[in-house]
Amino acid sequence: MEELKPGAAGSHFERGSRVMEICRLENVKKTYEAGEDVTPIEQISLTVNSGDFLCIEGPSGIGKSTLLYIMGGLLDATSGNVYIDGRNINQMSDKELTDTRRDKVGFIFQDSNLIQALTLEENLLFAQNLGNKKKDYTQIEHFLTRLGLWERRNFLPGEVSGGQRRRAMVACALIKDPLLILADEPTNDLDEHWANVVLSLLSEAVNSGKSIVLVTHNTHGAEKAHLRFDLSQGILHRK
Repeated sequence: MEELKPGAAGSHFERGSRVMEICRLENVKKTYEAGEDVTPIEQISLTVNSGDFLCIEGPSGIGKSTLLYIMGGLLDATSGNVYIDGRNINQMSDKELTDTRRDKVGFIFQDSNLIQALTLEENLLFAQNLGNKKKDYTQIEHFLTRLGLWERRNFLPGEVSGGQRRRAMVACALIKDPLLILADEPTNDLDEHWANVVLSLLSEAVNSGKSIVLVTHNTHGAEKAHLRFDLSQGILHRK
């Protein structure tokens, strides 16, 4: 299968920096046992470079989250290779893979992955430390304010709305300052205003050289992407 190379088509990261490969899938396939109600992935090859903003669209249950988890090393492919920052994660030890996910990948999941015993502010501080960053309360205040959470900074995740939790997850992913952000329906539970704020923050991250792969079942957010794909029958089709 021909490899899809978004960065080769012209990355929008133009700050005099060399375009670097951040993530690459090589003939990745994911199959399941007979009877499992999960859509397979059929030999996808894809390269994501620094400054790329990709959107993968398709209806719910088509395998978008599966593909995203494979890209981030959270789910093993049945066959094929996945590279993050030039290293084949299939050849990493468990510790190396854990360190790679911690240092180089930011996840925005559909379901909350906030630490329930920590306040929203403490969750951001934990994510900042997890990314090996020094404590920077100015940055924490910046993200909480941009996302309308400053007044809720001392609340626990269970004490705020679903939309506020989602915005806090976005802040946690961004504050790690990773090379790659994998966003699974990041505007779910959000009204138009906050959805646009989230997409603006993601676009700003891309402009600073980060790479983003966003998956969604609707077109909201897709217009911010540099390149758009449909996932259908386990295969990516460029739009």
